[in-house]
Amino acid sequence: MNTIVCVKQVPDCTVVKYDIRTNCLENVHYIMDPIDEISVSEALKIREKNGGEVIAITLGPPRADKVMRSCLKMGVDHAVHLCDDSFDHIDSYATSRILASHISQMKYDLILCGNQSMDEGNGFVGPGIAGYLKLPLVTAVTRIDIFTDTMTAVVHRRLKGGDREIIESPLPAVLTVETMLTSPIYPRLRTILVGLKKDISTMDARALGIDKEPFEPAITVTNISQPKPRLKKTATIDSSMTAQERMRFLMTGGIQQQSSKVVQKSPEAAAADIIQFLIDNGIISQKR
Repeated sequence: MNTIVCVKQVPDCTVVKYDIRTNCLENVHYIMDPIDEISVSEALKIREKNGGEVIAITLGPPRADKVMRSCLKMGVDHAVHLCDDSFDHIDSYATSRILASHISQMKYDLILCGNQSMDEGNGFVGPGIAGYLKLPLVTAVTRIDIFTDTMTAVVHRRLKGGDREIIESPLPAVLTVETMLTSPIYPRLRTILVGLKKDISTMDARALGIDKEPFEPAITVTNISQPKPRLKKTATIDSSMTAQERMRFLMTGGIQQQSSKVVQKSPEAAAADIIQFLIDNGIISQKR
């Protein structure tokens, strides 16, 4: 059971800042996309149950080696880094085509991708790979059960409103996973040390058999802007109010307190008043 996991290096959103005036990122620290860490963890669990190998693959600049090394330290068998100057500034469409072109030359039974990346969030790469390789695709997966005897996968996927859909798919297939699929694994020290010694296979455009001419993006980002603030409803002050009433209106946010009645009597008399109040307001009926 050979599983390929597509991994992406993204800026850490907890520390990165974006300057609208200069259109530049500040305080950038790159990490493995958390959703891809879930994919790798699930692939390792599938290998533990069904055997086979786990291959992590990424497309990115030289700094993406750190992501591949992290995958190896988690227990991945092989790591492939697709790196070339001509791959810079390409869109998700070109990324999916390049990844699919290389995956088509590999032996695999399952391909796992994150449902949406943390930086762009367009969710195109997984479906793009499935379309190029003409494989079944299931998105928003929250559970995976593999049956090697029939080479099928029964998966649960998330729908709107909290509903779940159960799908049986033949293998090989492409699954895009959600964060609730599993928990990230914490590898043992021995696994980490073994991962530090493994080699990362780096391939450029020539090794992939791809023309080094710059890729024309199918998607162009025209503008980035902050969301418009939502206007809050404010209370309108009646001009007929006195100064004291206006001040009370502003201090309470326009909420008018309803008058209340405090009953200070003996328990028997208080109960009689309460029952009479319920009868007068039609809450209970009086027996005749």
